[in-house]
Amino acid sequence: MVRTNLRNALLLAGLLWLTLGRAAQTQSPYAEEVRAGAESIYVFRTTRTQHHSGATPACASAPFRSVDNDYYALWSIGLRATDSRVVDTHEREVGGFSACFGPLTRDKPLLMFATGSVAHIPWRGIGQCIVLPSQPPVRTAIAFTCHLTLSGLPPAYAGGFAVSSTLAPFISRTQPATAHVPGYLSTSVVVIRLWTQPAAAGRKGAVAGGS
Repeated sequence: MVRTNLRNALLLAGLLWLTLGRAAQTQSPYAEEVRAGAESIYVFRTTRTQHHSGATPACASAPFRSVDNDYYALWSIGLRATDSRVVDTHEREVGGFSACFGPLTRDKPLLMFATGSVAHIPWRGIGQCIVLPSQPPVRTAIAFTCHLTLSGLPPAYAGGFAVSSTLAPFISRTQPATAHVPGYLSTSVVVIRLWTQPAAAGRKGAVAGGS
């Protein structure tokens, strides 16, 4: 009888510990970062599907002389929860954008202008790409980082930015736009952060808090 009561007590204690632990996770400030609705963060990879050399009508709004125009499809990616390593780079298409680039000049940033959408949210971005000191051990790709200041967003957003980790394959006239370097993710992993207007964030946080 004593052993049975002790076993039951231990089981109840274990269940209580699990319940409290889950409750603490639910109430974690890290969970509140998402529920608060003050910003929306999107992480995806890009795949180039079109490439056009020279000025194009799509780049007429670029504030610089455009010499290349590419189109990129955006795809969600999967991360391994135990160490956040990327394990799936092509889960579902979530948007796309057209990118216009200025001339590539040694020791100068590459100008970039883009228009597109992610998760049905339209945006326009202007910024630049910089060649990185660290390069892959192959001569068929070059590593960049790009950053764009975003505008043209729906009224619910106060602004935002995009930053990329890019490995761009060299494209010759004999290669298709979809050419890539085997074994490497082409072309970018991108993070977009969009800041919600304070009033909209308050309404979204109130709904989340009450659910």
